[in-house]
Amino acid sequence: MSNEVVNVNFNQLPTVGLSVNSEIFQAVAKSNQFLERIQLYTKGAAIDNGLIAPGRYGVPHSEDSIQDLGNEIDIMPFCCRVKALDMSDRDNIITNYDPLTEVFSSIKERGDTPNSGCMYGPTFLVFERNTGQFYEFFCGTSSTRKEAPKIGAFLPKSPEDAEKLSLALNRRVNSEPESCTLRVKYIKKPTYGWHVPVCSSCSTPLTNLPKMEVIIEEINKFMALKNSEIEKVEEDPNAKKRAR
Repeated sequence: MSNEVVNVNFNQLPTVGLSVNSEIFQAVAKSNQFLERIQLYTKGAAIDNGLIAPGRYGVPHSEDSIQDLGNEIDIMPFCCRVKALDMSDRDNIITNYDPLTEVFSSIKERGDTPNSGCMYGPTFLVFERNTGQFYEFFCGTSSTRKEAPKIGAFLPKSPEDAEKLSLALNRRVNSEPESCTLRVKYIKKPTYGWHVPVCSSCSTPLTNLPKMEVIIEEINKFMALKNSEIEKVEEDPNAKKRAR
């Protein structure tokens, strides 16, 4: 058997099949993944471990990997819903989207207590310019909740709501969704400080938005997210409630 090296010219290969850059490929590849989130980092283990600097927006991919988006990002919000999140037990995280339930009310009440592991507030489906991806942006702290109405002003809205917002904000508000810019501000108190988001109009239009059918699909998936299911394990009388 000959050991002679055969030179192959791969330039002759036909380019067929689905392109990895196509929207269809990207949609299918991500179809089983949960929606990633953007968060503003100010303190905590991620900063202590050098994964990201304080005052930066980031996308956490895993416990040891955060994509740094910088201290200023351009987004377009497409829809919003309320959310309560209980992370006091990291093995049984509870998510609830119904403010009329006892679970939501309980998380909300504890969310006003420091270091409770509970958060509540509006959460947005947003498209981010530089990554060209959809994310969740959860305004679950007191600082982010204060900025949530400004982000909400850039959502799609009815003509009636657009007119009311125009009067309230003293600027022209369109019915169509608009892009906005999230910057960072440092709030300093005598003994501590933290970073907060600041929302303002975006002067540069987003030119890399996906097709309308992709946007609608993402909106439908975001609005279809369900509450965690809380159930009692009857076989074990000492078992705690858990979230699936």
